[in-house]
Amino acid sequence: MCRPVRGIATDGAHSTKNRMTRYRAVDISTGEELFNVSLGNQTINIAEFLGVVEAVKYIIEHNYSPRTIYTDSLTAIAWFKAKQTASKKRNIAIKKAEVFLKAFAADIATIDVHHWDNREWGEIPADFGEK
Repeated sequence: MCRPVRGIATDGAHSTKNRMTRYRAVDISTGEELFNVSLGNQTINIAEFLGVVEAVKYIIEHNYSPRTIYTDSLTAIAWFKAKQTASKKRNIAIKKAEVFLKAFAADIATIDVHHWDNREWGEIPADFGEK
């Protein structure tokens, strides 16, 4: 498969030094940042998951096409498909995301979430570049 050229790329980042967790999304075809959210001190998996959920909301609210999201996090994809996290950390953002995924299941079923292969395609376009 060739490197994707359309859709939304999401990524999360966590700085242990600054105790800050963030996620963002980028339109793959234009490079435009669609959103960038700070969560406080959470985990990278939470950030990756919330990034995917926020991208789903973006697609629905903006009638974005194609209805395709890429993330390099297999955990985020698993949690998204399960419509719940396996995280022991509990916060309102996770709870809201889980409720949203269940409430909008029919709409969400029309959105594809794929794994971004960093080895094959390079860093995901939404990467924060802090490695």
